[in-house]
Amino acid sequence: MGIHPYVAQDRAYMVSLREYFHQNPELSMQEYHTAQRIEDELKALGIPTQRVGETGVLGVLHGKRGSGKKIVLRADIDALPIQDSKTVPYASCNPGVMHACGHDAHAAALLGAARALKRLEDNFVGEVDFVFQPGEEYGKGAVIFLKSGLLKGAQRSFGVHVQSDLPVGQVAMSSGPENASVDHFTIRVQGKRAHVSTPELGADALYTAAQIVVTLQAITTRLIAPTDPALIGVGVLRAGEGYNIIAQDAVIEGTVRCFSPETRALVSQKIREVAANTAAILGATAQVEIESFTCALINDPVVYAETVPVVERVVGKGNLRTKELSLGGDDMAEIIAQIPGVYAFVGSGSPDVPGSQAAHHTSEFDVHEECIPIAASLYTEFALAQLAGAAD
Repeated sequence: MGIHPYVAQDRAYMVSLREYFHQNPELSMQEYHTAQRIEDELKALGIPTQRVGETGVLGVLHGKRGSGKKIVLRADIDALPIQDSKTVPYASCNPGVMHACGHDAHAAALLGAARALKRLEDNFVGEVDFVFQPGEEYGKGAVIFLKSGLLKGAQRSFGVHVQSDLPVGQVAMSSGPENASVDHFTIRVQGKRAHVSTPELGADALYTAAQIVVTLQAITTRLIAPTDPALIGVGVLRAGEGYNIIAQDAVIEGTVRCFSPETRALVSQKIREVAANTAAILGATAQVEIESFTCALINDPVVYAETVPVVERVVGKGNLRTKELSLGGDDMAEIIAQIPGVYAFVGSGSPDVPGSQAAHHTSEFDVHEECIPIAASLYTEFALAQLAGAAD
């Protein structure tokens, strides 16, 4: 494999960092110790840092051959509210919190790339912005960086994400859509309490909520073309005070996943209509709140073409795969929407490492540590390919 020589020299350093992050996971927007460790590592390299929000970290490295293009390399750093079930030495020491999606590996890989690029600063022009982003799991972190204005003027962006169902040594990437938009909706149904023996005297919030849940599925199956992927998933339905009481209140929570902004807008509109009209028919009322987590992740075709040789240089021509569409979301999409870029999925699964082929967001999740230098090399080689031009 074409692991960059400087990255290869730091393999043990990156693996150790990943294990530290895995042992000390922090939830979204609470990554205080993680951010401090990242700052310490960057400052030790002589790379100046700046906090973005409370837990985001930006490191900036200027090539010494002159001014030029500005690029963004991004890694997410937050963990999940999951109990780590592994018995490995680096298992989570924080009860109920775990890096179950590989963000620990992403952070370690980007720090490894920062070390390599610092040693190569005499060889390139322009600026590398190292973005260590909090809050990806709830779509909170990317917008903080974008709203700060610190990334303004960047011309290219690049990120990586490990993928457990892809063998280590392979990378998946596509030109165009990769991940869906993500919205979170909450529907609050207000009814009227009564005894179950006299339903006509009340307005059943539980029954109304149940009808809303069922009818929501018709939006994607009957109002949207089957060739336009869209999903409405309901994960929460809370209602009721007693077995013989008509429920006065009910709460529904769910998510919407789409690939086009037009479909996204239509689904949001129809959710509001379904909730309001169903409630009105049954004598109740419904309030709908829809929160955007991220837009769809759509790789820029030009940057994709620029990045294919980079990936093939690291893993070989036969190991670049086409990324299948995923209804999972990632707010790297927000960065790519403003700064043309691509998102590469790095294989992290192997039958030799228990848990490395487990689904993301599960308690046994792990990665094959060889994915870390691969990811670090992708970051490094992307930066060098983008910044190898003549000085302004």
